[in-house]
Amino acid sequence: MRARFSKLLTGLIMTLSLASGYSNAEVGNFLPFKADTFAAIKEEFAGKPFMVSLWSVDCAPCRIELDMLGELKASQPDFPLVIISTDQIEEREESLYVLEDYGLENLATWMFADSFVERLRYSIDPAWYGELPRSYFYDADHQAEAHSGVLTQEMLDTFAASVAQ
Repeated sequence: MRARFSKLLTGLIMTLSLASGYSNAEVGNFLPFKADTFAAIKEEFAGKPFMVSLWSVDCAPCRIELDMLGELKASQPDFPLVIISTDQIEEREESLYVLEDYGLENLATWMFADSFVERLRYSIDPAWYGELPRSYFYDADHQAEAHSGVLTQEMLDTFAASVAQ
């Protein structure tokens, strides 16, 4: 009962935050992803490798990947992971419930905050047409390896090992 109340209160606070307007301010653990956000994310990781995971609450295969990512973050809390939900930020309450299922609710997470989603997808990768799950492995020079579909544990382990070196 207390946990449910806490979730409802969090949802109410987030709703009030949105009603009052937002720019790039944090809304709960969700940040609005806009056309210029990905450039800022890459700048934050300048000279460092990182992984990007794109998902949606309506994407069943995404949950397989979120489960693997939750286990990875539990075992390697410093793993450089960027999670971006392609759902609109107004739907963040349901997204929060999904992330809680996989132990990822405490990470800063971006959610699409522009109804022109094609522009947002293009800002990440001009060759990405919206298929999910979608992942990117960025090396320290920010050369990206893109992957559509569910990652294998081997792919994730290989990248995690390269980051740990």
